[in-house]
Amino acid sequence: MAAIGKIREKSGLLLVIIGLALAAFVFGGLIKNLGKSKRIDQSRVALVNDEKVATQDFSERVSEQADILKRQQKKSSLSPEETYQNVMNVWDLMKRETLMRQQMVEIGLLQQVGNSPKPQVSMDEYMDNLIGAHPNKEIIRNFSDPKTGKFNPQAVSNFLNYLEQTVNSKDPKQRSQALQSQNQWNMLKKYIKEEIPVQKYYDLLTKSYYLPKALAKMEFADNNQMRKIAYFGARYNLVPDADAKPTDADYEKYYKEHKYEFKNKKETRKIQFITWDVRPSKADVIDLQKEIQQYAKDLKTVDGQDITYMVNRIGDNRYDSSWVKKGSLSPFIDSAAFASSVGTVLGPWTANGAYHVAKVVARSLRPDSMEASHILITYSGAYGAGQGVTRTKVSARALADSILKVVKANPAKFNKLVAKSDDDATKVKDGSLGWFANGTMIPAINNACVKGKKGQIELVETPFGFHILRIDNKSKLEPMLRVAQINLPITFSQETFNKVYGKAIKFAAVNQSYASFDTSSANQGLNVQKSNFVNELSKGITGHKNSRDVVKWMFNDKTKVGTVSSVFDFENKVMVAVLTDIRPEGYLTLDEVKDNIRVLVVRDVKARILEKKLKNVSSLSDAAKYKSTIDTATLAFASYSLPNYGPEQNVQGRMAVAKKDALTGPVKGDQAVFFFKVLNIGKLPAKEDIKYIQQRNTSLFKQRVGSAAYRAIEDKAVIENFLYYFY
Repeated sequence: MAAIGKIREKSGLLLVIIGLALAAFVFGGLIKNLGKSKRIDQSRVALVNDEKVATQDFSERVSEQADILKRQQKKSSLSPEETYQNVMNVWDLMKRETLMRQQMVEIGLLQQVGNSPKPQVSMDEYMDNLIGAHPNKEIIRNFSDPKTGKFNPQAVSNFLNYLEQTVNSKDPKQRSQALQSQNQWNMLKKYIKEEIPVQKYYDLLTKSYYLPKALAKMEFADNNQMRKIAYFGARYNLVPDADAKPTDADYEKYYKEHKYEFKNKKETRKIQFITWDVRPSKADVIDLQKEIQQYAKDLKTVDGQDITYMVNRIGDNRYDSSWVKKGSLSPFIDSAAFASSVGTVLGPWTANGAYHVAKVVARSLRPDSMEASHILITYSGAYGAGQGVTRTKVSARALADSILKVVKANPAKFNKLVAKSDDDATKVKDGSLGWFANGTMIPAINNACVKGKKGQIELVETPFGFHILRIDNKSKLEPMLRVAQINLPITFSQETFNKVYGKAIKFAAVNQSYASFDTSSANQGLNVQKSNFVNELSKGITGHKNSRDVVKWMFNDKTKVGTVSSVFDFENKVMVAVLTDIRPEGYLTLDEVKDNIRVLVVRDVKARILEKKLKNVSSLSDAAKYKSTIDTATLAFASYSLPNYGPEQNVQGRMAVAKKDALTGPVKGDQAVFFFKVLNIGKLPAKEDIKYIQQRNTSLFKQRVGSAAYRAIEDKAVIENFLYYFY
């Protein structure tokens, strides 16, 4: 947001606002938040089973991935949250690579040579992954026919021949393109050689799985032996909460039975915090009104490139040179703009939390949409050109000129010559680009269609190559405008920010303990919020963007329970926090989970009460006494849930082994205490397709083995993570 751009250096101003008496606090908070332990080895970001993940290697991978993300998203920089998410993605990737490499060295799929494990990959295996019967998925993706989706091994051979022939070409453009393609190929080759042993590893796991016939028969019975069952449940809401107050013994019993559920895999911490919102003052609004009015005056006198520079320099938006039709502008100015002459300044007006002013820059009669077809002739180095394109720009121009000459002489030949187009997507549609709105097509093609007449054929050059362009149709002409607009967010000034920041830093300075923090916040009527438990790699505090620095402070070596932070500032708010809880790695104590398990413990107490009340039940007809009805269902052991109650594993398990016609109960379930009777036990189908069950289970195992095996490896690994000292 532009708001954060308004906030400049604040340390000197704050000393004036708060007073010299707080200088020591500010300095002390600065030192405290440096938080870099002298014991940390700066050359490593983690240890994975005692293997070092080097800081330099990690940083290079982070930088590479960030560049890829920026290219994909077409942006010059990533937000703080995107940056940190990229760091976490790279960490997950490098952690996985390290753990899998260690596993493969241990079983001999990789050979350790010095510090570098070398894949045990034969030339036959390698070539099989390129052009053999088992091509690698990335080879298939890169060398499949775009029209049919079918992999063509010959395309791989052609590409390798192209590299061999042109990598030393005397033509600098050809050589540059070939070297670029060779670099990409080398990366792909490295990936394939590393992927082969990984696939072998998972193949070994998959081949080790076998479901014996005896177990397959048991599964067949679990899925196919159906039982008709009548049942009812006395729901727990029959017992008022006031009558089901758990004792310490009840909590202790539940905790012991479920302790395995309360293991904390990583140390987690929790804070309480106060935030002060920073909002524009009346004086800020008046100043912004004066500012936008001055911009309105300035807009009247600027033109040409100066207007572009002015919009880009001042506002919260970039100059947009697009042509717009009536109804596309803000309703505050749309009608007025189309009724005004070129040079008219409109506004200021207020909308969407900003002041706006606009100027009509140009007016024209233009088609709203157009239809065209093209034949694209591309060349090596053009944008989007395939790796196999070896044609030079000069030869591409010559070919395009010759096609243009033919179709201008005989336009009927256009569709036949589309076969020479390098645009496979439009080639199958006789070169048609279809209808497109004015301003949405590549500028050179868009402008040619606007200026040209229906049926006109001409040559247009774009970054993709040379286009023999035919204008097929155009909508009727209508008035369109180019409008320059300045958007000025209604935000706070530096002075307003400093006042709010001053309140926060004063609060932090005089409340350096949890008790003082708690008392002062209550006395001042400040709203204290609580965070969830977070670990050292959490991206921030829920509900607060760009709050990673808060997490870093929470896990600083010097931050203890009761430590009060210095001031954190976000886009339009500031925060002071106090660390209130640390949960170490390992099993949580009963006190730490007591609030979370209360509902379940109360349920157990209610079950005990209901079981006593239900001990004299002799028939399912007693259901009405407990505000229930008798349900019937046909179930197998593998059935997922009990109709009208949901999944009831304990109850359904008892139903699967109970004797016919015997009343069973009370049985404690998740939703109620149950009684049931097995009315009928069906016979198993005569045909047992055991082979199918074995194949299905093998297939399911194969689908799960990749993620499940890695989770098991990760769970057993000893990982020391120092990322939070760096990011």
